[in-house]
This record gives sequence, structure tokens and C-alpha cells, in this order.
Amino acid sequence: MNRYLVACDAGGTMTDVIVVDQRGRFVIGKAPTTRYDESVGYMESLEEALEYLRIGKRDRPEFFRSIETAIYTGTSMLNALLNLDGLRTGLLVTRGFEDLIVQGRGSQSFIDCQWSEITHMQYRKHRVPLVPRRLTRGVTERIDLFGRAVIPIYEHEVERGVRELLELGIEALAIVFLQSFTNGGHEQRAAEIARRIVAESGRTVPVVVSCEVAPTLREISRANATVIQAYASEPARKQLLQVEEKLTAAGYTHSLKTVLCYGGVTSIRYPRLFETVMSGPVGGMMGAAYVAQVIGEQNVVCSDVGGTSFDAGAITAGIVPIDREPPFQQMYVNVPMLDIRSIGAGTGTYIRLDPETLRIKLGPDSAGGTPGPVFQESGNDDIPTVNDCNLLLGILNKDYYLGGRVRVNPEKSLRVFREKIADPLGLDPYVAAEQCVGLVNVVMHEHLVRSLMVGHDLRDYVLLGYGGGGPLHLLGYAGDAPWKAVLTVPHAGAFSAWGGACMDYAHRRHKSVSAVFAGRENWGEPGKVVTAAWQELEEELLKELLQEGFSRDQIALEQIAYMRYFGQLRDVEVSSPVPRLRSDSDVEQLIARFEQVYTQMFTLAGHPPQPTYHVAEVSVMAKVDTVKPKLARHRLAGKQPPKAASKGTRQVFQKGRWHRARIFEMSELHAGNQIDGIAVIEAPNTTLFVPDGWRLRIDEHLIYWLERRGGAKRRSAAKRTAPAGRTKRGGRR
Repeated sequence: MNRYLVACDAGGTMTDVIVVDQRGRFVIGKAPTTRYDESVGYMESLEEALEYLRIGKRDRPEFFRSIETAIYTGTSMLNALLNLDGLRTGLLVTRGFEDLIVQGRGSQSFIDCQWSEITHMQYRKHRVPLVPRRLTRGVTERIDLFGRAVIPIYEHEVERGVRELLELGIEALAIVFLQSFTNGGHEQRAAEIARRIVAESGRTVPVVVSCEVAPTLREISRANATVIQAYASEPARKQLLQVEEKLTAAGYTHSLKTVLCYGGVTSIRYPRLFETVMSGPVGGMMGAAYVAQVIGEQNVVCSDVGGTSFDAGAITAGIVPIDREPPFQQMYVNVPMLDIRSIGAGTGTYIRLDPETLRIKLGPDSAGGTPGPVFQESGNDDIPTVNDCNLLLGILNKDYYLGGRVRVNPEKSLRVFREKIADPLGLDPYVAAEQCVGLVNVVMHEHLVRSLMVGHDLRDYVLLGYGGGGPLHLLGYAGDAPWKAVLTVPHAGAFSAWGGACMDYAHRRHKSVSAVFAGRENWGEPGKVVTAAWQELEEELLKELLQEGFSRDQIALEQIAYMRYFGQLRDVEVSSPVPRLRSDSDVEQLIARFEQVYTQMFTLAGHPPQPTYHVAEVSVMAKVDTVKPKLARHRLAGKQPPKAASKGTRQVFQKGRWHRARIFEMSELHAGNQIDGIAVIEAPNTTLFVPDGWRLRIDEHLIYWLERRGGAKRRSAAKRTAPAGRTKRGGRR
């Protein structure tokens, strides 16, 4: 009997589903995202995948019973925060700090702003608080930095505050007291009182405490994370349960899984659902980490072009970066999240003219999957998008958009684009369309080079492009930068869903500590501090996973320390080679691993002559292995593509004039094939454009390498890896 894994990535524009069998083979389905009910878009994309598998209606029940795991990532929690339609949440805080959420941090007011905006106060804006000041109550209590109760909790104030908030109609309650990450006793006692009063009222109001949600430093970020959990978890879970209900009705016999922000899979009933708040782009970076292993590269820039956003991240020295206090929706939150930086740029980005200057203005808003581009005729009748330009330029096939399932009207695109953009500029519409595409490519290129990769040497990094629009724009935003190599994959259109299928079932916990290793004779005490924190986190994780039905022998634990040289501002994530620090030898091994990682990431100039080491935070990851897709090795065929792959030629507008481009069907290309530009390689879920002067080469894993014709060959695997102990250029600061 076959075993299957089904993974989904529901983005702002399209919903992608990948179905993987037990041999690692996979097919992909795609459909527009349905924000009102994400289960609709999910089932439509799954139906398309089943058509590719040639599984008819008679065989559907057996297929759904054979699904071992179904994984879903969507935008439901993000939508609750964007639309401010989460639960009406009340907040208990330490007395005197009632403005904690409303005031926030000053730097939150200019998250994602340009420098010119940061320096002018009129551009700074605080977001609408998730908890208004009138739904906040103060409680007299105080825990000091060392975990001592210096002021006892005034329980009568807790009772009064909870009753007042219930009278104001709260639907959830968050409790955030100062320094509770060192001692959660006051928060836990307040929660006991609150739950008793809620039970007496006969209502159902979830109570969330920060010492369980985010027991780490950074008070405002911890408060934001706790409020998000209270405010948005249940509305998001409702969408996920709708997807699960559809699967169960079709014959699926397990619980639906979702993706965590730090790269891991968990049940949709996971109590800390706030950790899924930005799970969408995570699959892409985890898939990129797997591709990096296959090609033998340690430094990879991941770039995801969707219909709504451009998401980018960098894997350096083989380490997938984790941001423990990421900026999110004009808040800083204590949620461990892959360091992925996003801007509003994609194939669905709206194109307008500034009425005063007649300058082209891109987005940042997008047409998304609905209403979509003008040519889709699904509600957007008067605002051209980037994909309308791609169609006008001949790069997109009007008869093969989403595999031909969506009707396209190029004449309407031309009419609207001419009226709104080309004629006011006094330009030929095709020249104007090429300029618009070039402009969005520049925006994405600048995001990579001037933001993400500042301080890094691009010559040490491979640029990987994916997403529905990734192959389409890849060589445009790669620009003339000296990347080590540029590549994409044939399943780029559903790469984030594919990456979700590459992940293990995993939970992660973090805890703030203070451990300073300042001389071998003094290593014992800080070693005990780190070990005790690891043990505490392990107990929590094992309890969770055992309750979810896994056996102890299925669970692998990874101990992590966040280390820095004492006095430096940035720490490094270090996977500990030992599970405990019980001896000087154990500490030596952890320090040696830290120095190895530090040397790969930074120049030796940052290494102090007599180092003292500081661990300010620890983490534990608990993993259970899952069925995963594989990049199988194929026998190399000849350089010439097979005749079945050729779809003739088409006129494509480039550099101010029309050219005849060769057209190929992506699924018919073989390992070893090479194609010189100008060429367009089409698939139902994406389009790869190879401009003049470039060549596509397909390797034995069906990875698509894009090389300048006549350029230097890619360095061999032996030369790509720096010798042990040597400092690489990548990551130099």
C-alpha cells in the first residue's frame, strides 16, 4: 500500500499543494488562495495534484486513507492581525506598566521604513494596539531580575481586574508581569485566580501567561508574543480546523499539521499556535537548506517571488538563521522565527502613476489571487499589475496560464495598460511594460544587495530563486552582481510547499539564562546553569510530544546555546556537541564548536586575544523524523533537449524590440539538457525566462543552473568548501 505526504503553502495569491509518495516522488497542484475560507483553495489545488497522479474518484478514499501526514501553512493568523478581527483581549500587567502594549518601543514606529522616513517624525506611526488601554489592568507585584519576589502579588487586585475585564466583554486574557521569565510564580497564581472567576461566570475565556509563551528577556517583545497568542490563535485555528474537516470527510484519518516559524511541523491543536504566525515563507528556506546539502554549498541566498511579496533570507556557513526577536506587523515579538525579510513586490504588484510627477509607482499593494491581474478578468478591471506586463511582453503564454485552466484576455491588459500607464507617459506600451518589469527587478535586487547581504561577499553565495514568479524574474533581479552561481528548480512554483514536506515534526523552546565562562577554574557554575535550563526545556518538550502519541525512541533532542564573546553585541547559534555541561571537557567542546561557527561567519579580527564567553539564552529542539521528498539522481542525457520538449517559438519583447524566443515544456526536459537564451521554459505552475547571453544547464538532480554563455564554470565541490580553521569571505562584517 502506498504512503503519501501532502504539504500545502497558502500564500497571499496562490495555494500550492505537493503530494509526495514513500519513494520521494512528488506532484504539484496550484489554485488561487480563497481568503474567506482557505479550505476551498486547498481542496482545489489538491484536486489538481490528484489529476496529475491520475487518481480517479473511485480511488480517492483509498488515497486519503493512505496519507500519513498532511501539512498546511496559511495566512489565517496573519489575516486576523492585519484585519484586527481576533478575539477581544484583556491584559493584566504589573502595576505602573499599563501602557506597555500601547506605548511599545520607539523603534517599532519605523519598522520597514527607509532612512529618509526614519529621520522625519511625521512618517513614524505606532500600529493600532491589539489590546486598547481601557482593556488593561495593573496588579501590584514585583519579581526582581534574580527571580526573587520582592513585592507579593495582591490577589484582590487580580480578582477585581478580571471581573472588570469580563464585564467589558473580553474573549481572551493575557497576563504579563515583569521578570516572569526568571520566576513565573506570580503569573501562574494570577492565572489560577482568573480561571476560577471565568469558570464562575460560565463563559469560555482562554487565559495565556507570558512565562509559558515566551520565558525570555525583552519585556515588550514578550508581551507582544503573549497578546498575539491570546488574540489570534483561536481564529487561526478555526481556519485550520475547516481544512482538517474537508480532509476527514474525504477519508483522512490523522490530525492536520502546520508549520512553525522556526522550521518544524506540529499539530494544529498545538497550544502555542502563535509560533506559526509567519509560517508561509519558512518552507522555502527549509527547502533551500535541503537543496544546499545536495549541491554541496554552505552559503545560499533564498529568494521567493510570489504574487504579493518578495521574501529573502541567507543561509551562511550551513546555518539557517533564527531571529529570536523579529519585527512583525510593526511589533517586535519574542517568537523564534527564520530570519526572512519581506517587501511588497511580486507578480501581482499594482502599477500606478504618481498624479503629480507621472513617475511609475509599484505597489506596495497587490492584486493577489483574487481579483488577480487585469487579464484574469476576475474583478480587477482598471489597475495593471506586473504580470500584465509579463503577458504583454510575450513571456507569459496566454494559452497556458496555470496550465491553461484560467482564461486570459491579453487585449484587455493592453487596453488598460495603455490607458493608465503608457499613454500618460507618452511611451509605446511594450517599452513601458518592459520598464515596469525592469523596475520591479531593481527593487528586488536592491532588497537583496543593499539590505539582506550588506557586509557579505556575494562571490561566496549561490542565489536560489523560487516561488511562482521566481524563475520568471530570477535573472532580472540577479542583475550583474557577482553571485557564485544562480539556480532554480522545476518545482519552483510550489517550492515552499515542497520545503514544508522536507521538515521534521519538531517543537522548540527557548529560555533566557546568564552564564559567563571566564576562566577554566570558574566553568563549573555557569555550566550548571546551562545544563539546568536544557533539562527544564527537555522535560516540557518530551511531555508535549509523548502526549501527541510519539514514543520516546522516536524523539531526538538537540541542545542549542546562543553564545558570544563577552562584550560583543551579537550572539551565534551553536548546536551543542554534548547534551550536558558536566565537566570542563564538555565546556571545551561547546566552546570549540562556537569558535568554529564564529570563524566561518566572521573575520578573525573579531576574535579577542583572551576570550570570555557569554551564554544569554539556550534552546532545545525536539524532532521526530517524517516522510520527505527527495531530489533523485538521474542519468545525464545529451545537451540537446528532446523533440517532445519543444513547443515552437514566440515573439518576446526585450531591450526595446521583438525577438523570436524558443519555447519549451519544462516537464519534458531531461538531466544534462542545455538551452541558450532567448528561451522560455513553461510549466503549469511557473515560467522560467532565459534572456540573451544566458544558458540553462540541468544537472543530475534536475536543478537548473543559469550561467552566462562563455563564463567561467562553477567551482568544483572540493574547492567550494573552505579548509578547516580558515576564514571564508562570506559573512564578513
